[in-house]
Amino acid sequence: MTIARTQYITIAELNEILGVSTYTNSDLIKVYEASELLKYHINDSLNSYDTSDAPTDLKIATAYQVEYMVSGIDDDYSGASNSASLGKYSYSGSTQGEAGEYNKISPKSRRYLIDGKLTTRII
Repeated sequence: MTIARTQYITIAELNEILGVSTYTNSDLIKVYEASELLKYHINDSLNSYDTSDAPTDLKIATAYQVEYMVSGIDDDYSGASNSASLGKYSYSGSTQGEAGEYNKISPKSRRYLIDGKLTTRII
């Protein structure tokens, strides 16, 4: 049984867009993860893209999402805490690990999805 994964760019395109030569076929899982995350944000049940027909904006957004995920910046979403007090009443809470993976989209990727009219959501 073969599981089909979403992939919007090839490794060669990833290296070309980012201007590097560091990514190899062993990094394909990163492309799958970035593509699947962007697929969630696109939320388009009418169109199905792959490496052969993905719009340029989607390919660029995917490359920047891979870079964002590799850099470790998305670890900043791992948790947050908040507190407030008013007189005798005080409140404190945390969202340790509850920020949600869906929040972890690169600002550059978000811009390319919106500019390319690939999403109608507010992301």
